[in-house]
Amino acid sequence: MTFSVHDNLLVSYEVQCDTRTITLRTEFRAPEKPTEFTNVIFAGVQGYSLKNDAFGNVIFSLEAIPVEDLLKECGAEISQSYQMAGSPGPWAANLNLGVEYLRAREIKGFILSSSCGLSGWILAREMSVLRVGGNVPATHLTAP
Repeated sequence: MTFSVHDNLLVSYEVQCDTRTITLRTEFRAPEKPTEFTNVIFAGVQGYSLKNDAFGNVIFSLEAIPVEDLLKECGAEISQSYQMAGSPGPWAANLNLGVEYLRAREIKGFILSSSCGLSGWILAREMSVLRVGGNVPATHLTAP
């Protein structure tokens, strides 16, 4: 079963560099209903850009797109970031070759859009959306 994160509040996000994972922790709050806790976990992360954190972010959508489309849309930003800081990695030195590198590793593009606040893109091998119990401390959550 897939859970929606549309209109969820993004309460925190964590980037784990050594394991190349990103976790978005979200909550859906509705009057007189229990809060729903949903985590979105990206594994095999090859790059990301998240901007405009409003410290009260409301997710509009999280869409998977072909890696080629993401590189067309965000290629200038990725190239500039690589030239300035070596980010997101050596594959970004030449985006034409970078597409082949990412395809070979089965990387997909993901676009995060928000009604308010944080938005951006993530290049990752997979995305999992998990409903979690409200009494589970975030530090004890693990990816499948």
